[in-house]
Amino acid sequence: MTTARKPGTIPAAAVIMAAMISVSCFSDIAPKEQVKKWIDNGALIVDVRTPAEFGTGHYRNAINVPLADIENSFAMFGNRNRLIVVYCRSGNRSGKARAILEKHGYMKVINGGRLKDMP
Repeated sequence: MTTARKPGTIPAAAVIMAAMISVSCFSDIAPKEQVKKWIDNGALIVDVRTPAEFGTGHYRNAINVPLADIENSFAMFGNRNRLIVVYCRSGNRSGKARAILEKHGYMKVINGGRLKDMP
């Protein structure tokens, strides 16, 4: 049996699926306590926003490696066993940067999420 829906309404399954996709984009953001611990232990802090965004303000001692440049900038990350914290505006680009770095053998990378949430 097929049920008609009112024009302009969204089926519940679509709403649930959209929420799941939205949450999964940010589910890899590390807890603030872990981010702070890694930074206190000398982690490389990488801002993956654009140079223009970086220029408006950034975390102290962070380097700027825009997401689009990650795969051409591995020399900037150094040893593949180094602790690395990546962050951006929302946590989305930093999640992608983390995945790229891990794909290339950097296994100690955490997503710090948003700049404004960094410890």
